[in-house]
Amino acid sequence: MIAETFQSWRARIERYCAQLLRNRHDAEEVAQDVFTRLLARPGAYALERCPEVLLFRLARNACIDRLRKRRPTTGADVDVAVEPEDAPEQHDLVAALATLPQGERDTLLLTAVDGLGYREVAEILGCSLGTVAARRSSAIHKLRERLSR
Repeated sequence: MIAETFQSWRARIERYCAQLLRNRHDAEEVAQDVFTRLLARPGAYALERCPEVLLFRLARNACIDRLRKRRPTTGADVDVAVEPEDAPEQHDLVAALATLPQGERDTLLLTAVDGLGYREVAEILGCSLGTVAARRSSAIHKLRERLSR
């Protein structure tokens, strides 16, 4: 069960971690740690019930732990979301996303990029459905403002 979960969710969890950590190498390590944690205690998690909520919550918590331990990063350390051959608009979007408050950024990434519903995002972030909707709306509004400049 965990092997199939790993294969089907690895890329999405790594992408989510990369957006939060803004470092591809750290994201790969954190995603691997999430699945290692599941393997170490297979009965401790209700993986069958709602795997996306569990995996994203574990990933988010692991990213927060990594960020707490990490030294402050500079813009030169950021290597994640955009490859050099990507369009300049993507660089602008990544920069604008980085300016959002953490809650709004998490909400937007989980709903828009990872395609999770408001209920799953509320469970992952530990907030209400109304908070998810408000954060997503606010994030979109702020991104539109920043990208239109």
